[in-house]
Amino acid sequence: MKKKNRALHLDISAILLKYDPMEVGAAVIEDDEYDLEAATILSRIKEVHSKEELTDIVFEEFQSWYGKDAVGPRDKYEKMASEIWETWHRYNKKAA
Repeated sequence: MKKKNRALHLDISAILLKYDPMEVGAAVIEDDEYDLEAATILSRIKEVHSKEELTDIVFEEFQSWYGKDAVGPRDKYEKMASEIWETWHRYNKKAA
């Protein structure tokens, strides 16, 4: 993984951990708790054109990983996706 992508991956993973949508916080959390989810979101982020689309992708990825009944409502992922969106654009500005 390129250095920029690795750093972005780690930042996305940290955002997911911060919001902890699967509420694993009660358990012992590792810093890499959401690394796999971050990787799948990162693999799709280039196809995104809005925060709303990114919210859909984050929601879809969590449904894929945990099942549709376990992830809660879509709106639970809006703030998280918004922060990922801002992070993605910050990385793109650095690369330009």
